[in-house]
Amino acid sequence: MNRHATPFSLFLPMLILLIGLVTVGKAAENEVRYLVQLGIKMFPALVGGNLDIASQQNDAGTLLLLVVYQEENRPAAEQVTKRLQGSIRLIHQYPVEITMTDLAGLNRFDNQPVAGIFLAEPLDPSARTTLRQFGIKKKSLLFSPFTGDVQDGILAGLHITTQVKPSLNLTTLRETGLRMNPLFLKVAIRYE
Repeated sequence: MNRHATPFSLFLPMLILLIGLVTVGKAAENEVRYLVQLGIKMFPALVGGNLDIASQQNDAGTLLLLVVYQEENRPAAEQVTKRLQGSIRLIHQYPVEITMTDLAGLNRFDNQPVAGIFLAEPLDPSARTTLRQFGIKKKSLLFSPFTGDVQDGILAGLHITTQVKPSLNLTTLRETGLRMNPLFLKVAIRYE
């Protein structure tokens, strides 16, 4: 050990590393917020791009939209739900009902139509697969604003370059049987 080293000089590199980790963490958190914000704007248009949207109404004549989260991240889902409720009243002429659920609660919706599903946070691969299978079974527009999810099988999402465009997974689209407005198919970044 250097005889001239002070406790502060030994502590300084650790402090710099810690500050760097916190900064990287904050940047990632800000990116997630930004992606969710963009997703909230695009999600209703994509749900409304389903040419068979009328068949997605429940008995009350509303379109059910789910905000899905993992058990430990309920606060993020509550924020997304409030923002969606504040920005969407109708899709086409149909009123919407926006409900949040964790992955374990998806079975509550087995006996009712679900027009769209918004993924409120990044999920691990097995959770994503579970949600994808639910979306296919329900013939729902499953949307994730998070990078890489559409390539990994989520039906719809964002593609951000100099513009923000929708992205679609054509394999999942075929599996759900949804018929999308040709305009979305034309402008979307498509994955197989």
